Amino acid sequence: MAGKIKILLIDDDPDFVEANTIILDSNCFEVLAASSIAEGFRKVKENNPDIIVIDLLVEKTDEGFTSLRKIRQELRSSAPFIMLSSFRQQTGYSFVPDEHPDYFPVDCFLEKPLSPDVLVQKIRSSLSAQEK
Repeated sequence: MAGKIKILLIDDDPDFVEANTIILDSNCFEVLAASSIAEGFRKVKENNPDIIVIDLLVEKTDEGFTSLRKIRQELRSSAPFIMLSSFRQQTGYSFVPDEHPDYFPVDCFLEKPLSPDVLVQKIRSSLSAQEK
């Protein structure tokens, strides 16, 4: 990929977005942030990001999943998806999307809270897997 890798970060938690934008920017990524699903759709259309990092619990309980399906189908985005969630922390229930890849079409699923190093590593490994 030529130039900076564009990451679209869709999350309605401004503190999470701000902290991770600083970390990702310091790792030479170009970060586009969206605090809503509608804003995320617009930024996918306008910017064609290289990878999309989306929170499962944006706006509604399952909005992250329905949105990523819509981005894949309607916008025909082939960018890898990393889904983040504090689902286990908020509900106490375990959530394993890898067991249902057809229903949960994500390249990587990470539980919040997570260290910035883990996020950077998963972004790089998702992009490397896509290039193969």
